[in-house]
Amino acid sequence: MTNTKQTTLNPNTIRHLQNYIAAKAEERGFADETLHERLVLLMEEVGELAKACRKVSHMNVDVNREIHNHVGEEIADVLNMIFAVGIELGVDIESEFLDKESEVDKRHYQRVESHQ
Repeated sequence: MTNTKQTTLNPNTIRHLQNYIAAKAEERGFADETLHERLVLLMEEVGELAKACRKVSHMNVDVNREIHNHVGEEIADVLNMIFAVGIELGVDIESEFLDKESEVDKRHYQRVESHQ
């Protein structure tokens, strides 16, 4: 059975978040960060998210090092930095997101069995 209901996004939802993050960056004194600086910070935050996920997924960890289990906090940091990169590049993230979603909606996905 195919799901015929199309999930939609309220207009200006992402744009509002992008504008909010740009204003907060300005307030906090981060508006002058370069693209390179923002990309480095994004990679740092993705690494912190991966480290937090290690603990959540019960992977082996160094028992002598404290690993914080704040996955939600790390996801928020990653989102902030993704928006910061988009802001620095002048990207309308909402427009790009919706265009990409429209493209992806035309695809058909299904899980395939591995042939080993």
